[in-house]
Amino acid sequence: MTYSTPGAMNSSVDVFTWANSVTDSWFFPMILMAVFIIILVKMLYNPGNTASKSFAAASFMVMIITVFARVLDFVSTGFMSIFIIMTAVGAVWMHIENAG
Repeated sequence: MTYSTPGAMNSSVDVFTWANSVTDSWFFPMILMAVFIIILVKMLYNPGNTASKSFAAASFMVMIITVFARVLDFVSTGFMSIFIIMTAVGAVWMHIENAG
């Protein structure tokens, strides 16, 4: 399958916009999911971290990146909302684990 050439690229935002358009808006969501998995796995292997702390921290970090990506219109509002909900679930899970 052939794709149109990117044309004049003046900034990294232009490159990411082109990459996202070529992949039918799947480029940034998949990059963010990969970042989430990498952070989660890395934090799970740190001694002293529990699954709830790792999940909450990874969700929060990727949520911040996702909000910036939404401002630049790289991801949809629904995808951003998923990470906001995941952060809330992680915070509740961490609270329940610490209270018990």
